[in-house]
Formats: sequence, C-alpha cells, structure tokens
Amino acid sequence: MLDDFIKMAQALQKRPNDLFISYGHPDKPIVDTIVRWLQHSAGLKIWHDDIGGDASSRTTALLERGIGSSRGSLFILSTNWKASTWCEDEYNFALAERRCNDAFLVVAVRIDDVDIPPWFKLSNVLDFRQFDARSAAHLLRSLAPNPPVRLDNDQDVYLAGPWKNTSTVAKAAMDAMHKMGWRIIGDSPDHPHFKDALQRISSIINTSRGLAAVLLYDVTRPPIFASPYILDEVRIAHSHACPYLLFAEDGVQIPVDVCADAFGGSVIPLPNDNVSDREPYQQVLTDFDEELERRAHSDDHAYSFFATSLLAEQRDTDDLISVIERTSNMRCVLGQGMSDQHIQRAIIDRICRAAVVIADVSDNNRNSLIEAGVALGAGTDLHLLCRVPPDGSRKRRFMFEDREMNWYESPLERLGMVYRIARMYRRRVLIPH
Repeated sequence: MLDDFIKMAQALQKRPNDLFISYGHPDKPIVDTIVRWLQHSAGLKIWHDDIGGDASSRTTALLERGIGSSRGSLFILSTNWKASTWCEDEYNFALAERRCNDAFLVVAVRIDDVDIPPWFKLSNVLDFRQFDARSAAHLLRSLAPNPPVRLDNDQDVYLAGPWKNTSTVAKAAMDAMHKMGWRIIGDSPDHPHFKDALQRISSIINTSRGLAAVLLYDVTRPPIFASPYILDEVRIAHSHACPYLLFAEDGVQIPVDVCADAFGGSVIPLPNDNVSDREPYQQVLTDFDEELERRAHSDDHAYSFFATSLLAEQRDTDDLISVIERTSNMRCVLGQGMSDQHIQRAIIDRICRAAVVIADVSDNNRNSLIEAGVALGAGTDLHLLCRVPPDGSRKRRFMFEDREMNWYESPLERLGMVYRIARMYRRRVLIPH
C-alpha cells in the first residue's frame, strides 16, 4: 500500500496543502486552536480530519486527501494520539514520503505528558504543553525545510537548474560552484509551482550576487530542448541586470540575445559523457567570481529589516528575529543593533537597501513609524503590524492609510503574521551531497 501511495503522490510544488495534521480526535478542542493559528495567523494551508470516522475510512482519507496532498506532516502527540488505531500508519506514510523527498517535512509536538512510542524515531519532539509565543516560535523555526547553517547572504548565487537530477555533468558543475565558497540558493520546494511564483523568484534573484544556469538537453522540450522554467529564471536575472553564467549540454538552443549578455558572451558547454576533470569549470567560475567582486556591494539587499520599539521585550524580539531568519534564510537587521558614527544615516541606508521591511507600529511608536516611513519613501517592500488598541479602534496614521495593516491581539498572533510575511521571501539553500 505504501508503494502504491508513493507512486500516486504529486510533486510537492503541485500539492494544495502545506501540512497534514495527525492527532487523536479526543484532543480536537486543543488541536483546533493550533490549526486556527496556523491557518489564520501563519497563513498555512492545513489538511486535518475534523469529522472523525473509523480506522478504515481515515486511512482512505489519508491516501487520497491527506498526506498525498500536503508538503509536510505535523504530529500532535498525546495519550489520545498514542491510543488511536491509525497513528502508527500515519507516521509510516509520512516517513515513506520523507524517504522519497527530503523536502517533505515531518515535525512533532506533544501536548501532554505522553511517553513517545519506541517506533517514533524523530529525535526532537517540541513541547506544546503550553501553547504560547515561545513554543510557537520553536515550531515555526522547525517548519523551514532543510535549514542551512549559513546566513552569509553576501555570498548568494542563484542556481537555475534541475532540482532532482542524477546527471554526472550537472553534479560536477554544481560541486565546482560550491568550491567557490558561494552560498548556492534557489526557490524553495515547499512553495507553489513556478508559474504562480514569479514575483517571489524575481525578488530572490534580485537579491543575489549573480546567477548560474545549468541547462540539460531534453528532447521532449522543443524548440529550446531544455527546461523553459530555467530559461525564465535567466531572463529574470537579465531584467535585473544580475550577472549570469550559462552552462548547457550539446543540443540546447538558447536564444542569441540571452547568450550575448551572459558572462563571457557565450555558453559554457557541458559534455555528454562522464566528467572527471573539473578544472575548466573552476576557471570559468573563478573569473565570474572576480567579476562579482568588482561590482560595488552598495546595492547589496539580501537581508530583511525589522522595525520595532526600543522598549520591546528582548526575548520576544529575539524570537521574532530568529523566525524571520530561519524562515527566509536571510539575515534580519534591527536599527538598534547597529553601530556607526552616523547612526541615523546608516539606518536609513540599511532600510533603503533591504529586501523587505517588517515594521511593528503599535502604540504609534516613534522609532517604528520613522523607519516604516523611510521604507515607504524608498519604495522598499513594507509590511506593517499593529496591536489592536484596548478600545478596539483600528485607525491608521495618515501616511499608511492606503497600506494593508496586519492587526494582532496577542504575541502569538504577531509571531504567526511575521512568519507568514517572511515566508514570502524564503530562499532555498542548496547543500552539496
């Protein structure tokens, strides 16, 4: 049954749901609270069976509408979950998905003092016995697929290439890129398909040092004979004046204008046979790296900026920053954390060059209002947060009257909103295997 399920499963990018929820039905009141927060604050699409049923009907739902329609699974462990007749089946289906695609998430929290079953092999089960902003921050950080250890965004180079490919020549080119010390990035596989994501991908490419494209020959894709999505990413780089390299196998027909504006004005050929000598790649990449180094870094904007009150609770701010960084795979900068002889000028410069500014303007905080106003004037992507005042009024400052305001009533809601915003700017970091 597992094998049949895996064969039927859709590619992650085509699945409509972010998370499948596994839980014990007696825990429904608690689970509903968590699910509402994930949906309405964090902006995730959730599949969970809230109508009950026997084990056989639930297994059918799992196969057809549950795990197979989701990009990850969240297990809400409890004494009730452990006592259910299908919890182990759900876990095994999730692990089967994970073995086939390491981008499929398997995350677990526990809501009571349940002893974790010996067959449950996740090393880290999060503590949700108290559902608050602190525990929620741990969960949101865990939802980042394959989180990297590097946040040095100034070394980002976007790889426009096949995500799943066993080609030796493609792997040789990618390995050579890693040897340059670059952080190789791309679009995240837990997002919808390319055709629904042009704005996000454009933002990622525009905040990269450069782009390297690897186009493999595909006889089923005339007239280019390569992935049109990869070529679309190259054109995005071209539109942003982002320098790009082109690697292509023999037979790929890249438009002349795209080739002419590539680094070196040509395509670097990928041989069709086994590759053992990487020196030709290394020299091209070294030359490309020198070109990137010669470019001024004054337009570096591969980071986010968080504007908040100077009086904000430090622990709450730390949780928000960690969620932003882990979710987006970008550094997050705060004005109060900067040191410069001309601090105001430095803060303004940082805001103007940020990929996105997230500003909490609660209580008409002067510091946040000024920083949000700078972002608005500079045309930087700006997302506003505001706590609902005690009187319930939702009046905005006149300068933000035409801007969407994300109103929240609790730290938990604010955390979810920050995650939802940061996720729109997520970049995938590719780690060599």
